[in-house]
Amino acid sequence: MKNNPWASIKRAGKGFDSERINPKNKFDFFWAVSKDGKYQFFIEHANLEDWPTRKITLAGIDIQQFQTSTGFRIALSLSELNDWDIFYILCNDLLQASDSSEEEKGMLSIVYNRLLRWQKLFRKLGKKLLSDAEQQGLIGELYFLKNHLLTEFSDTEVLSFWRGPYGEQQDFGLGNNAIEVKSKQGTSAPYIQISTIDQLDSQLANCFLYVVTLNSAPHNIAEAFSLNKIIEDIKDILIDPNDVDVFENLLSEVGYMDLPEYSEKNYLISNESVFEVEDGFPRLLAKDIPIGIDSVQYKIEIKECKPFAISIDDFKKRITGE
Repeated sequence: MKNNPWASIKRAGKGFDSERINPKNKFDFFWAVSKDGKYQFFIEHANLEDWPTRKITLAGIDIQQFQTSTGFRIALSLSELNDWDIFYILCNDLLQASDSSEEEKGMLSIVYNRLLRWQKLFRKLGKKLLSDAEQQGLIGELYFLKNHLLTEFSDTEVLSFWRGPYGEQQDFGLGNNAIEVKSKQGTSAPYIQISTIDQLDSQLANCFLYVVTLNSAPHNIAEAFSLNKIIEDIKDILIDPNDVDVFENLLSEVGYMDLPEYSEKNYLISNESVFEVEDGFPRLLAKDIPIGIDSVQYKIEIKECKPFAISIDDFKKRITGE
């Protein structure tokens, strides 16, 4: 668990009490506690016009700007103390994102844009965690991206290939190749869930189904990883800060935020398979669905997919054009 920086602030009981976050930082950031005990994050700055007038609304966090004796203060105040860990993550995200700024106006622009991203995330997710199935689905897509795309293409290209977060038909699109990723647990029944008719009915020339099997694992196994861990591993691979920013935007689209709960469950990959989805593959097609049926979900037995299996090496040759 992360340390609570507000718990260590000495309270005088008059107005708010604050502590500068890093005396060596070129900008003035503070942890603060209000007179009524609310946790706060302050940004002190000089010019009123440098902070946009469009109001940002975050559930459970009040954002206000005040004039002070030396300039202006942007104050973020947390409504519920029990949510301090999420608030801490948000504040640290603002600190890290603005670290590269050389001047105050640029720093404020970065902070404002990051808060817009958090606003979008809060509206999408609220305070709800991703379900186990959603976490496992995301892990599957990230494992595929890390182990099979980042090894073959540039970082920027790979991130442009990942279309799942935007709700597109397949999870990845590479030229004329559509790739749908499915995760399953090793202890689950030997089938995969298809949640929409479009997932295996691609308009592109080639369609592949990648299936990865996850097994729960204890924390002391070196090869095991959590959702947070694989995300950090990918960030370490990405070289350009712009690519990291794009990656974080994609994660926001699926409702992910860096919470300690996503480090609690560890997994090992026990199997991965690729199938070419072509004529004869066990699937439903949109042209065969009667008029009037709005949505379809169905399950496919993996054993019926085996005649369409291709090796990982052959799959990579197909998508790279070798």
